[in-house]
Amino acid sequence: MKIKVDRQLLLTQLSYISKAIPTKTPLPVLTGIKFVVAEEGLYLTTSDSDITINTFLPLEVNDTQVIQIDSVGSIIIPGKYFIEIIKKLNGDNIEISTFEGNYVTIKCGRSEYTLNGFDVTQYPNIELIKHDNPIHLEKQLLKTIIRQTVFSTANSENRPVLTGVNFRYDADELMCVATDSFRLSKKLVPLNKLHEPFNIVIPGRSLIELSKILDDSHESVDVYLANNQILFQIGNISFQSRLLDGIYPETKEFVPTTFGIEIKANYHELYNAFDRAALIARDQVSNVVKLNILPEEGKLLITANSPEVGKVEEEVQVEMISGGELRIACSALFIIDALKAINNSDVIMSFNGDMRPFILRDQYDETTIQLIVPVRME
Repeated sequence: MKIKVDRQLLLTQLSYISKAIPTKTPLPVLTGIKFVVAEEGLYLTTSDSDITINTFLPLEVNDTQVIQIDSVGSIIIPGKYFIEIIKKLNGDNIEISTFEGNYVTIKCGRSEYTLNGFDVTQYPNIELIKHDNPIHLEKQLLKTIIRQTVFSTANSENRPVLTGVNFRYDADELMCVATDSFRLSKKLVPLNKLHEPFNIVIPGRSLIELSKILDDSHESVDVYLANNQILFQIGNISFQSRLLDGIYPETKEFVPTTFGIEIKANYHELYNAFDRAALIARDQVSNVVKLNILPEEGKLLITANSPEVGKVEEEVQVEMISGGELRIACSALFIIDALKAINNSDVIMSFNGDMRPFILRDQYDETTIQLIVPVRME
């Protein structure tokens, strides 16, 4: 195998596939990159058993030759060292070749490296999903779904199914839900012309890594489902993830639809006030802030107290208040995460009492809600 390839384009492909290189694995070969040179171009594959990423670089990009192939072949190249070498080399083109079985030579300018590779037959046989009826989602929409939900997944493996986001499609609507039992994020997306209903749970980690590959364009992503796997086809990038086993809990009845108290406030004023209050709250075990809604004064008071550090009081003028006075406590970090997902000019906060779940939503977006379970006040 011998190939010359544009260094910058190779680095771009490596930035995609590096997300699936495991740091710890019982199979040393998985720490490598499957490097396949075919007549039509270069294929790169990495996998940590949960996520598999495959990219393809053709011979020409925008009518410019970027790959010159002297001989085809394949090998597993140690991923960590290969990526670092390519980053540090100084030149426009990289020459990569194999000799005496599993040795790899990397040449660029006056630099030359030799690495010990793995025989490609040692790499697990990973099948990528393909069929004729994909689901089409815009990149920007998919990235928004992930941004507005994935932070609410559970970190603990006590209930593995809660470490993922539930994607449920039925009746021309896709519902995406994440919860760790203390907060919940929900996004509704109208979708037409899907072939059949589905109810799946995608690992939160997989969605986070997928989001790093997606840009903000309106191009389409093709999504395939089969054999407890999901594959996202993004141009010449294939991103495949296992799905989580288990039944996701029913959350519909957990989300209130009527409220006794509501306020509307400017997003930036609200976010900045909570962000400042969190400086004191974060020195507590549960990061608690207290909210005091004062209808007669038209304001929201946010307070936090840390015996070791001090206390803070933030005042936010609200544009609208309906209902009576309320005192409630919750995690400052949960509020900040929810506000980051909303990220708009006006926020509606809706309550039903000091120990009932409350929600935050964008005034102009009924498709997304953020729910938070309050904590008991001392």
